[in-house]
Amino acid sequence: MTATPTADEPLGPSPDATRTDRVPDAPRPPVGSAAGATGGPAQAGAGGPARTGKGGSVPAGTGRRRRAARPPNPFAVPGLRRDVDPLNPLRHRDHVHFYVPVDHTEESFEQCQEEFGDPSYLHHEGRLVLVTGERGCGKTALINRCAHWLREQLGKADLTAEVVDLTREARDNEAIPQRRGNVCRALMDKLFELQLLTTNLAYEMRDSPDDAYRNLPGCLERDQVLIVLLPPSADLTEELVYYGIRAPRRVVFFAETAYALPAEHRQALDRDSPVPPVYLHVSGFDHRHADQFAQHRLDRLPAGTLPRLAPTALEDFIDNGRLATIREMQWLLYGLYEELRVQDDRPDEVTWEHISRHFIRRLRDLEGQP
Repeated sequence: MTATPTADEPLGPSPDATRTDRVPDAPRPPVGSAAGATGGPAQAGAGGPARTGKGGSVPAGTGRRRRAARPPNPFAVPGLRRDVDPLNPLRHRDHVHFYVPVDHTEESFEQCQEEFGDPSYLHHEGRLVLVTGERGCGKTALINRCAHWLREQLGKADLTAEVVDLTREARDNEAIPQRRGNVCRALMDKLFELQLLTTNLAYEMRDSPDDAYRNLPGCLERDQVLIVLLPPSADLTEELVYYGIRAPRRVVFFAETAYALPAEHRQALDRDSPVPPVYLHVSGFDHRHADQFAQHRLDRLPAGTLPRLAPTALEDFIDNGRLATIREMQWLLYGLYEELRVQDDRPDEVTWEHISRHFIRRLRDLEGQP
């Protein structure tokens, strides 16, 4: 029999053995920003620090032959600084190619496209788009994708779209009136900075959100549409209903919450909002979607560059009916392949044992953090 792999074992080839143990459920990885399809930080070049197969540095002046450039990490995404930052095609257009149809993201994206297929109604109405899902399931990445698509779609309808990111303009522990005030002031400040206001009336009302939102359409060019990304919400009714009611014409609010949306809260939103909100949802996934995500990333490298995952590697890691998140898989596999790419002695394929040993090391690192 074989014991559960330990963190001290290398990630090189492992002896043939029968797995007899399973690792505990993986913890939530560190939050890089709001959760979801995510990517890792882009690497400055294919080369990393030259190291031996056991992790030791090669001393300078040893006369050894210079090593070939290290392969890139397939889980690194250009433009991102942290391994769990969400994809953002609003800033990096090529991120649209990194989305993988897992955890209901594709269905939700297609639903958004359907709702705004003909955006001409925005001349007369505003809209709230609400994305729900647990932490780490890709809410922020989905919003970024939808906002990017909507901006392009509005351009095709002879409308000028501006995305205004207010996601960092309020905190969860603030009272709802304070959050509303902070968001409204930040929005008016940014519109003033961008010179999108034809008159300062709404800006002068920035301390009175109700008045500012009511007068905002008259302070914009007639073809100007605003796509406003709101801070994540911890409230299920009052704050969200407010934006559903107050969304001025030619303004689309995008909001996200990690809390479930009971039927009575959805009924309140539908009843009190002039136009029913667009409801999108993302969730965790099983080993099949985890494997689909991993293969999508690995397929970006030429065959044979780095070892592939064994057919049952993730099935064995995500077991007992547990659901993983896109952030968890990105955190785990980015770190694993960051180690593999700088090794000289790599396994033929990545097995459950390799993933488990890496997971235990990362867990120890997290436990050692203050």
